[in-house]
Amino acid sequence: MPRRALNLMKNILYISVLLFVVCIHAQDNKPIDLEAFSGNSSILLRWDIPEKINVKEIRLFRTQNSFSDYTLIYETSNSIERFLDDNVEGKRPYFYSIEIESYKGNIFSSIVDAPPFGKAYIDQNLFPILSKEEDNIIKNNYTNIEEFHDHVLEYIISDIIVSADSIQLNTIQHMIQYRAEPFTSWMRYVGFESLSTFEDLLADESLNDIRQQLESTLNKLGLFFNNQFLLTPNEWNGHSSLFSDYVFNRLVSIREMLVNEITILSASPPVLPLGTWRNADGKNIARLAIIHPDQIQSIILLDGNYELIVDESNYQHSQVFDIELIDNMKKYELIINGNVQKILPVNAFGYGLSIDDQFFMLEDTTLGPPVKFSQPMRQFCLNEIVNMPETNQIFIELHGNDHNSNTIGLFINDLLVWEMDHYYSFDPIYADSVFMLEYDISFLWIDLKIKDDYGLWQIIDTRAVFTEYEITEGRIPDHHGWKQYSISTLGEPNDLVNSAISQLMIPEIFALYQNYPNPFNSETTISFDLLQTATISLYVNDAAGRIIHLFFEENKMNKGLYNYTWNGENFSSGLYFMTIQAQIDDYLPIIFSRKMIYLK
Repeated sequence: MPRRALNLMKNILYISVLLFVVCIHAQDNKPIDLEAFSGNSSILLRWDIPEKINVKEIRLFRTQNSFSDYTLIYETSNSIERFLDDNVEGKRPYFYSIEIESYKGNIFSSIVDAPPFGKAYIDQNLFPILSKEEDNIIKNNYTNIEEFHDHVLEYIISDIIVSADSIQLNTIQHMIQYRAEPFTSWMRYVGFESLSTFEDLLADESLNDIRQQLESTLNKLGLFFNNQFLLTPNEWNGHSSLFSDYVFNRLVSIREMLVNEITILSASPPVLPLGTWRNADGKNIARLAIIHPDQIQSIILLDGNYELIVDESNYQHSQVFDIELIDNMKKYELIINGNVQKILPVNAFGYGLSIDDQFFMLEDTTLGPPVKFSQPMRQFCLNEIVNMPETNQIFIELHGNDHNSNTIGLFINDLLVWEMDHYYSFDPIYADSVFMLEYDISFLWIDLKIKDDYGLWQIIDTRAVFTEYEITEGRIPDHHGWKQYSISTLGEPNDLVNSAISQLMIPEIFALYQNYPNPFNSETTISFDLLQTATISLYVNDAAGRIIHLFFEENKMNKGLYNYTWNGENFSSGLYFMTIQAQIDDYLPIIFSRKMIYLK
């Protein structure tokens, strides 16, 4: 190739590279997008910091005279993107520019020849027509936007719900705000007798009117407040809509809560226990709630030979009252009108009971339990408990919709009896196990705990059980309040209707219990109760359905309790199933399986 042509190509390549570098450099030095928003005695400045800039310092400049006569008004080393200039006045415009210095020493600035500007003045023609109350709102000083919300919300609620008195209005607003109180309930603030009056106040029409008027009022007042709270006009409109939606959804939620509490109270016994604790004087105290005073004939707390008759004067003028227990009481039967309603423990650390029978630990053991209505559990929880005193067995089911990687532990009387590592499933998890109890244990505290990031156990659910009484109780529906019932649903959702129908279709032949221990690392015991003579097959199969161990096949067996041991040492860790097949008379064979977890 001739030397002249080669030089020409080199020059073209050099120019192309130079143009590319200049283009990249021009992109890197793209002007900072600075905006100014006029306000009442203030101007809001907003800008975007490109991700590539490692900010060392930001400097803001202002002028009224000319584009070149700028004065430094603010500088910071923080990577902020907003600034409120409230040191402005008059009707003349203020022009602004910004410089952002990176740690590499590069300076990035806004457009010099077309700077943004704003005024510390709003044309009177733009001012909306305000009511007397709205005029009072804009005259107040607010340190944060929550205070502003509270004032506006108070005005809207009182304007819409005109039939409510001041106490009722304050209660509704308090329930809407719902700040840092996960157990908030209506009855905690208004008692048991006044709940129904609030149901009429929260009609559908009122809720819709509150939502519409709230958004309209917020948009109207935005002209006076958006700069103060560092929001542009468009952002303020979006904020008004979001906050109005939040209030409406919260109103719907608290109305549902109210209806639920009214329903539960209407079906409740006349007296409900709220818990026991030891006060500062070392005395054990029981707290009771009077739900239906007209139905009460007598209240007695009984523990063997210790009988405490509650005088009517204790609860004549109070819906919630405390009673000092006899020193030697270890538990007490709450007897209402001659019938045992509930049996409760007495201990040093104290506990509370929600209105819907959820146990909880007290934050301060010297103070009595508050009136609470439990919220649905949002992670793993105790979901069902079946206690069988005849066989000294207790069956416990756990249920979870939370698929995190935290370790779950089940504790009985502070002893870890079942530890579960990670569950990987997109379906709701049901895990149950059976525990053999010693004969001298009459009372159990069952705690479900989760390991925190520091490896410490934290209680997420708790339940008290007296082992001498046969019980079947669970959350109906799953994750909600506790109820006692007659049909066990271990290993499946607590749907009593479907379970009852299922049991009517199948003759009662056997009860296959969860293996113990489970999970296990060598041997485990498989137990079943045969309720009548039947032909039985018992085997273990793997996750693919293959039979890997056959105990026996089509054996005719008499009524009774049977126990068998299976050793998994020759098998790999994983999920297995114990399966029983039973047949009587002309019925089709019944097959039932339970999961077993083998861990080497």
